[in-house]
Amino acid sequence: MRHCVLKNSRIILSFLILIVFFSDGYAASMEKIRHWFLLASAGDVRLYKKGEKARKKLARCGEKAVPFLISQLGRKNIRKVREAERALRAIGDDAVPYLIMALADTNKGIASLSARILGSTHNRDAVPPLMVAARYGYPGLRASACYALGRLGDTAAVPILIDALTDTIASVRRLAALSLGRLKDERAIEPLFSLLSDSSYAVRYTAQNAISKIDSKKALEIALAKVDSAETPEKYHLIVLLGALKDEDALPTLEKFLQDTSPQIRGFACEALGYFRGNWRVANMLKHSLWDNSPFVKMKAENSLDRLKKKSA
Repeated sequence: MRHCVLKNSRIILSFLILIVFFSDGYAASMEKIRHWFLLASAGDVRLYKKGEKARKKLARCGEKAVPFLISQLGRKNIRKVREAERALRAIGDDAVPYLIMALADTNKGIASLSARILGSTHNRDAVPPLMVAARYGYPGLRASACYALGRLGDTAAVPILIDALTDTIASVRRLAALSLGRLKDERAIEPLFSLLSDSSYAVRYTAQNAISKIDSKKALEIALAKVDSAETPEKYHLIVLLGALKDEDALPTLEKFLQDTSPQIRGFACEALGYFRGNWRVANMLKHSLWDNSPFVKMKAENSLDRLKKKSA
């Protein structure tokens, strides 16, 4: 009996020694991770070489360093935050499960930055949780999730992003439009047109660019049908879009706008014509506009001619 108790005691003691050994090892490794992070984020020119070595060591730590790095995303020191982002991107797939969990973090900075970093991993496992975040998160998280979904390139996110175009927050609408332009899915064309009359210039401009990237006959047809009756500022974006689509079927309409009584409309028509490379007729129209009595029109004509020259060079 006494022998059994002694044997059990030895087993328990060995187990406790192992716990102490591994916990000490973990503490030591965490200390190294903190030390490397401090070097990498020091921002001191004298520590540049040490900082570069520390970055490589952090990346090689992989999963071990991820929880600590995610915790640094909530710091007020922007240098620390950017260094943590950099390290997490370098770690890649090993960081993805932790970043997905961080989408639910109570610290809004950690959650929204985790969403953005997930977009740079190109790991499709992040798509479903990011879709949830894009729909139900707080504003900053919704915006970051919309941005990340565009970078991941999965068209399964298109319906969620289309819904986000009607969000009450301008940054969410803008980043949803940006991502739809990246995904180049024709389902987004008509919803994107609705943003050309948005109250935010940044949203309107991003939607215009997104439609031009999808680049379809459907977009041209809608733009031609809407442009004559559209009110400003939507009309200006539609005119430039007609050029950005680079379809010569738009040229008669753009030539008509060069004769408009409004200098703004004539100027934006000149800007649109700057997209038509290698077309002598377009070049002649722009040269004629250099004699316009409006400085705005002259400036737009000069800029477009410069663009045509650079593209031809």
